[in-house]
Amino acid sequence: MAALLTLSLMTAGCSPVGTAVGVAATTINLATQERGLVTGVDDNLIWVGINERMLRTDSSLFQKVSLQVHEGRVLLTGFVQQPEHRVLATELAWQSDGVREVQNEIKLGPSLGADDYAEDVWLISRLRLKLMADSQVRANNYSIDSIRSTIYLMGVAQDETELQRVVDHARDIAYVAAVVNRVRLLRDPLPPVPAEKPIVAAAPPAAAPAADNVMPPQAPAAAPVSEIQATPLP
Repeated sequence: MAALLTLSLMTAGCSPVGTAVGVAATTINLATQERGLVTGVDDNLIWVGINERMLRTDSSLFQKVSLQVHEGRVLLTGFVQQPEHRVLATELAWQSDGVREVQNEIKLGPSLGADDYAEDVWLISRLRLKLMADSQVRANNYSIDSIRSTIYLMGVAQDETELQRVVDHARDIAYVAAVVNRVRLLRDPLPPVPAEKPIVAAAPPAAAPAADNVMPPQAPAAAPVSEIQATPLP
């Protein structure tokens, strides 16, 4: 297991900054996470496998697409210049055993620059510190990524109250443009691993996260998570 985690971190250092910081910072202690040690190790195997396929298939795609894996649920983010690259990334993600679902939040647009990377690193680190300082949040149950100032959350929340606290912490950070919530509530069942790999069809680019999962800074902090309806800031 130690070798696997080391490989994960070494690979992370070569991939987009969100993934690099996310893996190093969020995999604090797999044994204490809600998903458990075995599932956490499986997620690392899936993460390494997908990144390896991307690197072998298209090194440019590997550099531009960031990846989170939690309980077999895969979230793809980043910016690419060709629509077919979005489809290819999804196809490669589904090739790993144990994948339950693939959510594609990859957008079409210019590649990230040094300023983008620097700000995203700061946002991820800032939110991680805020969660760790909150005694009412089990911080190591959450995976965090940031792509061009949009925060992407994955993981497991004990209940709506905890999830709302996490979202509030994220949107209270300066320069956060939007918060995309892909966190599973503990009481909600996981999607099954499909018996056959889905056929990936071309889809419109993810120009913006789904409205029911976006919580920009001006949203009322007291509103329940399920009632927030907004679009990301320009």
